Amino acid sequence: MIIICKGIKKINKVEKCSFIYDGTWGDAQLVEHQKNHQLLEDDNCLWLGFDMPQSFGKYSGRDGKRV
Repeated sequence: MIIICKGIKKINKVEKCSFIYDGTWGDAQLVEHQKNHQLLEDDNCLWLGFDMPQSFGKYSGRDGKRV
């Protein structure tokens, strides 16, 4: 599974992070990356977390939902 870092929000501006990981939730490398971001958090800086890119799928034509 591919997991990406969404980056940080710093004074109402989103800064992307280039971290991409191929593994599973809870792996040591993910935990370490999260800790590094959280150490830098303060009133003006917020880590946005991880995300999984959505795969392409067949759309049903209703509300953009996949079949």
